[in-house]
Amino acid sequence: MARGEENLEIKARDPATEAYLVRALKTTIPLVLVETVSSLYSLADTYFVSGLGEEALAGVGVAGYILWLYTVVFALFQAPLMILVSQSIGAGLREKARGVIGEVCVKGGFTILLVTIAYYLASPVFLAVQSGLSGTVYDNALTYLLIRVAGLPVFYFSMCFDTAIIATARTKITLLVNTLGLTANIILDPLLIYGYLGFPRLGIAGAAYATVISSVFTIPLQLHYLGKLGLKPALRNGNSFFTKIISLGAPAFLERLVFSLGNNVYAGVISRISPRVMAAHNIGLRIESLIYMPGFAFATTASTLVGQKIGEGRVDEAHKVGFETIKLGALTMGLLGLVVAAGGRVLVTPFSPDEEIAGLAATYLLIAGLSELGLGLSMVVGGAIRGAGNTKIPFLVNTASLYLFRVAPSILLSKPLGVIGPWLAMFLDVYARGIILLAVYRRMFHKLAVKHV
Repeated sequence: MARGEENLEIKARDPATEAYLVRALKTTIPLVLVETVSSLYSLADTYFVSGLGEEALAGVGVAGYILWLYTVVFALFQAPLMILVSQSIGAGLREKARGVIGEVCVKGGFTILLVTIAYYLASPVFLAVQSGLSGTVYDNALTYLLIRVAGLPVFYFSMCFDTAIIATARTKITLLVNTLGLTANIILDPLLIYGYLGFPRLGIAGAAYATVISSVFTIPLQLHYLGKLGLKPALRNGNSFFTKIISLGAPAFLERLVFSLGNNVYAGVISRISPRVMAAHNIGLRIESLIYMPGFAFATTASTLVGQKIGEGRVDEAHKVGFETIKLGALTMGLLGLVVAAGGRVLVTPFSPDEEIAGLAATYLLIAGLSELGLGLSMVVGGAIRGAGNTKIPFLVNTASLYLFRVAPSILLSKPLGVIGPWLAMFLDVYARGIILLAVYRRMFHKLAVKHV
């Protein structure tokens, strides 16, 4: 075996030689940067599209919520991929991990292709119903949406390979690959949106094409590193994992589905107030993503480390490493939230077409920044519970909280309070979810943990 391949050989680390907090940090820090890079994809689109005006900004914002809904089907395969690969690695079953990756790619990929065709055909009607938009804003949103929808199979395969790499805890690899993809996106955005250096001027369509093309660029790199890790996807004639994949993925898929539907209702409430309000909301949300994307990193770390310990049969250690990751993730997000709440006006100014939109976006960041501690709890605890092999509890808690504490209050408060009403409902929802999930984790972890390999 080559020296470089030796360094990439997968081994479950001994907790006796590494404190839980140190291990969580070593896994999470590259992932925090990865998720920040991921959020910069959307922020780059927002920055470059802002030069096209508020109607283009609003269109990208509405399309973003619909794309979030459309990609919920990814969770049907992403959640079990993370659980089964991390637990297989913990148990020393590398060939089983390869088989899982192969089935998720082939059978999941075929499913995503069919879904993509259905999405593409349904998008014009769904966009009109979801947003209530018309005219130029609708045209901008539809243009951006259809191009991104056509690229969903690309995003799916990139997601699968990225998830498999992360499940090994080799997070520096995914940092490298995603940074290269972001660089390609940032270069392509101005070239394709504004037609610099002889490229065609495509306007809002250019932003969508840049995102799809940059994702295509990452896939060969991901396959290269999976080969070095000994995890090249394999499809076996016997010993199918697909039943297990679907049984684990269904609750995660339903969670994402009902969550995204609820958030689309939430976005629809905001977009119906006015296009200017939606533009401000989109700016604030994209900047906030710089905080909650690190939350996704801590959640992924919790899933990976807890899953590996469950695969090793060490449930007590799984609980401890998960709890250390939860504390670190929630504290980090809470502190970052305070920074964003205090500096909101400065942060939104480069992305805002005028002072009114900047003021609204800064108000959103004040409320959102103060909610990040609760959001951090809900994200990281949910990740730890999923890593333990249970996808049902996060589904039930997140669904109930979203509709009881965000969607219903948003509808009721939007008339008397304007957009402040939905934003306050968001604040209430994230704290409710975080507190409930933390209580479940602390009291019921040993009952929830299940080894699936």
